Amino acid sequence: MIKHVHVNDCDSTQNLIKEQLRAKTGPQHILASCENQTAGRGRGDKTWLTMPGTLCFSLSLMPHAVTSFTALELSVLIAQFFKKKGKEIKLKWPNDLLIENKKCCGILVQSSQDQMFAGIGINLFSENDDFAGIYETEFEIDKKYWAHEIAEFIYAHRFTDTIALKLEWMQTCSHLNEKVTITESDEVLNGIFVGLGEHGEALLKTSEGIRSIYNGTLRLS
Repeated sequence: MIKHVHVNDCDSTQNLIKEQLRAKTGPQHILASCENQTAGRGRGDKTWLTMPGTLCFSLSLMPHAVTSFTALELSVLIAQFFKKKGKEIKLKWPNDLLIENKKCCGILVQSSQDQMFAGIGINLFSENDDFAGIYETEFEIDKKYWAHEIAEFIYAHRFTDTIALKLEWMQTCSHLNEKVTITESDEVLNGIFVGLGEHGEALLKTSEGIRSIYNGTLRLS
């Protein structure tokens, strides 16, 4: 059962869901969505740019069996959801979804009150050339309906097998066995992305061997 709270305006659906989690009783899933988000957050100190075609929502969830794979799992599930609608989306480590090498979706997994939740932003269409839209043309969006449909799909198709999840992620990855640059803190690493480690970390083949990178920003070379 999903408790769905949908509002017209909010600063962030992540703040909205925190309020709902504080008042939560029972095992129901919580979904928070909005028509307009004014201060969406991304990884680190980044913000999420909200446009007319952007769908913003947050949902409570149990972590994946290997907790550090949770955001990776969500990216796979969202790609699978749109594949059923005839749209091919690729993944970029650690938690971005791409159309033609431009970002169309971002995921931020957090915890509050000892409960995990994910903030998700999806550009169904985009008016900004720096970002992609899943659909090429604008259309009228029922944002409440879209958020609920995607949340239902996620809850119904969670992975129980981490190995199967890792294989699915790598099959959908946009840069497997490609040259990439990963910036981690002040260190810039260049190499070939060869897959995911046992904790979901990036495995980068460099001149010095295989490096495991747990946090960072990846750019395609």
